Amino acid sequence: MNQRTFSGYRPLPPRRVPHARRRGQALIEFMLVLPIMLLLLLGLIGVGQILLANYTINQAARVAAHQGALSGGMSSAAISAAEQVIATGVGTDTHNAQIAVQCSRNPCRRYDPITVQVDYRGVLWVPLPGLLEQFHVQAVATRAAERDSQ
Repeated sequence: MNQRTFSGYRPLPPRRVPHARRRGQALIEFMLVLPIMLLLLLGLIGVGQILLANYTINQAARVAAHQGALSGGMSSAAISAAEQVIATGVGTDTHNAQIAVQCSRNPCRRYDPITVQVDYRGVLWVPLPGLLEQFHVQAVATRAAERDSQ
């Protein structure tokens, strides 16, 4: 059979590579790419955990400031509200959090600002040795007291 193309050029048949050689080449390429893919995947999991913790800690600070404002600056009510939010968060633990409630004067008066600061230090679910093993999240919320605590 004579194959003719428009210019009279006859294409060369495709070069055949042995099946075993192609499989070995794919395995080598996969092994070169695998560490990079794993590093990216583990880093993505770590970033997700940090974002979840950041959201939970911000919510805890806001809820604690709100509860402190309602209770007239009572720090025990604000701290227990913040601990409850942290305990119900995904991957957060109250033992890793430090909660501080402050009022501008003691005793706290109506409309005085109540500030809640939450510091959280956690360990990553999937630590990357040498790169990132722990993280620190901090949130501050301020709200005016709504009643006198005198």
